[in-house]
Amino acid sequence: MAMATPPKPTVIEINLISAQDLPSYKESSIKTYVVAWISPQKKLTSRVDYAGNKNPTWNDKFIFAIDKDLVFHKPNSTLVLEIYSKRPYRKDRRIGKVHVLLESLMDKTQHVMAFHVRDSSGMPQGILNLGVMNLDGLFNRSIPTFLGSSLAIDYRKLMGVK
Repeated sequence: MAMATPPKPTVIEINLISAQDLPSYKESSIKTYVVAWISPQKKLTSRVDYAGNKNPTWNDKFIFAIDKDLVFHKPNSTLVLEIYSKRPYRKDRRIGKVHVLLESLMDKTQHVMAFHVRDSSGMPQGILNLGVMNLDGLFNRSIPTFLGSSLAIDYRKLMGVK
């Protein structure tokens, strides 16, 4: 008896573009980075923006393999993007968070999206800009071998940069 093959995941490229009007609290300038994840066991971290202050630009890319069954069975599943302020000699401060419905990432080939960044109280504190590209159809057989068993990878790792 033949076993059914699992459905092929949708491969999505996220371009973390920039943010505007982030809160800086009492710090005169902030150095920010983003932690992105669908599964808390596999988190990806962007580069740190040292110059943008409350309006950082990262232009960092991540690739996620999204299980279509997850979206079907849990329609409120999200990509989580946490924005942190890097602080010397202290724990980095989370200054905002964005939740993006996975379903909204899978429906188009390519698009740019903007989201409210929410602080710990849930109040909007700035805007996060993302570019999204659905890579399905670009690979004709299966998930690209560079993903291997990972569900997520960043471009720096693909290019061999640490």
